[in-house]
Amino acid sequence: MSATAPLPPSERSRVGRGLTAAAARGCFELQVCTECGRVQYPPREACHHCLSVELKWQPQSGKGELISETRLHHSYEAYFRNRLPWRLGMVRLDCGPTLITHLHASVLPAPCRVRIVARLDHSGQAALVAIPEGPETSERAVDMSGDPHLQELTCDPGQGEPR
Repeated sequence: MSATAPLPPSERSRVGRGLTAAAARGCFELQVCTECGRVQYPPREACHHCLSVELKWQPQSGKGELISETRLHHSYEAYFRNRLPWRLGMVRLDCGPTLITHLHASVLPAPCRVRIVARLDHSGQAALVAIPEGPETSERAVDMSGDPHLQELTCDPGQGEPR
């Protein structure tokens, strides 16, 4: 990646920093309400169900169902504009929330089972990526090799430097 190449969008909310902190540790965590037990996404200041402000970041399996997908063919973000088309999907997690995520090239068309992993992107923010669920999910998929778009987007948190 050249020094003048655009970076992925870096603006995130203050509460979204918990997702980035977990991704830096190689974990996928979401907020869980200590009052009602609901898991929520996107990150918020208060529980979407009971409005409690007692929310804790907790590890999640990331397992869920890819319920729809699309390819982004236009973007106002310079980073994505130079890399189109970009594959995105909507995943309903087994723990409750539905989220929009990047799709690894090895993910089959919807509907199918996937697992969400969180990685840091080159702007230092969390990027959520769906990979195939199951024993066939290898480190090859998790470390994003085999998908040029995602390999370029993500960083290895253990190395601290972009690949």
